[in-house]
Amino acid sequence: MKKSNINGVVSYNQYKLVDILLFMVIMAALEAVNVFAIKRWFPDMLFAVSLMFTVSLIVLVRWNFIAAIFPVLHGVLYCAFLSVFQTVGYEEYIIYAVGNSFLLLSWFIFKLIPKEKLFSKWYLTLIYPAVAFVLVLLGRTLVAMCFGTGFVEALGSYFFTESLNIVFAIIALLILRRVDGMLEDQKTYLKRVAREKTEAKTQKDEVWAGYTELDEDELKKLHDYSVKEEKGDGIDLRDEYPPDSR
Repeated sequence: MKKSNINGVVSYNQYKLVDILLFMVIMAALEAVNVFAIKRWFPDMLFAVSLMFTVSLIVLVRWNFIAAIFPVLHGVLYCAFLSVFQTVGYEEYIIYAVGNSFLLLSWFIFKLIPKEKLFSKWYLTLIYPAVAFVLVLLGRTLVAMCFGTGFVEALGSYFFTESLNIVFAIIALLILRRVDGMLEDQKTYLKRVAREKTEAKTQKDEVWAGYTELDEDELKKLHDYSVKEEKGDGIDLRDEYPPDSR
């Protein structure tokens, strides 16, 4: 892919890399804080607090399948942080990493409902996280069954642990849909911004070109009027008021 400048500062690939890394750092940092905080102060808490759904769904909109990094990375990080407090088997890594990756299938919603339309209405926006939630639950449950866990047991466990997180994701998406460019394919967004800037500049140039033409006419009139005032109105006041009458 060719590199294109954005505001003459960074290339498209640099912008893409920074954007992805920023979301990755946010997810990883908050995941560490959440796991350590919950295990220390709320060890009996049934819910797991995570931004995996929120961040992964946002990045999937912005950069499509590059978002695959996020659910898989979350699964590995979650198990790694959790292993500080308890024994975590290799099967847990596989369940979370592979199961989370089922979230990517929610991308196919965009084939049925274009992104612009999906996030134009709040009730359409709800479809996106709801489908992702079901896919992740199904993915983790199917992988867990491969290691001997029952379907109902696995499904119920993951439902309760992730139900709070999908609520966070829904709230975040409903808010961010109102932020220009946030829930938009970034290549499309950058092209749109560049086009709008070009159109705005063209319109501004046309407007000022009109004023320039008008100002030139007015300046000519003012110049003629000024010359006329300097020459007077053609009446010699000395004839009206001879020296003898003053």
